[in-house]
Amino acid sequence: MEKLFDETFGTEDGSKTSRNIWYGYAELAEEGDIGNVLKLDELVMSELGQIIQNNLAETKASKPTETNWYFYGNTQTKDAINDSIRPSIMVREKDGAFVVHCNFSDHDFAIKLDHILDFKEAFEEYLLNKID
Repeated sequence: MEKLFDETFGTEDGSKTSRNIWYGYAELAEEGDIGNVLKLDELVMSELGQIIQNNLAETKASKPTETNWYFYGNTQTKDAINDSIRPSIMVREKDGAFVVHCNFSDHDFAIKLDHILDFKEAFEEYLLNKID
């Protein structure tokens, strides 16, 4: 995985400071019966969790009010109208709470939605319990 960008944005009044970190080429897909499908497992959770923990431990001049991560997959999938979809996982930390969001194709929605929802819930809990 490769860190692509690490930027901080603030509001004019200083009430919100958002650190945003983009990573590319995460292993988020595997070969399925009819093409690539989203792969979300404990290894993905552990690898992304370690990156998040390391980023939060970094000393910054001022602590952001929230931090957002964008993890882009290393492969693309196709949807029903043959558009390319790059799976991604986004995570937000704000006030010690985590929100996980996954972007995926309609094919993944049809065959993996329950697994994706379970992963999202488990990853939020993992981060809450793992990150100091």
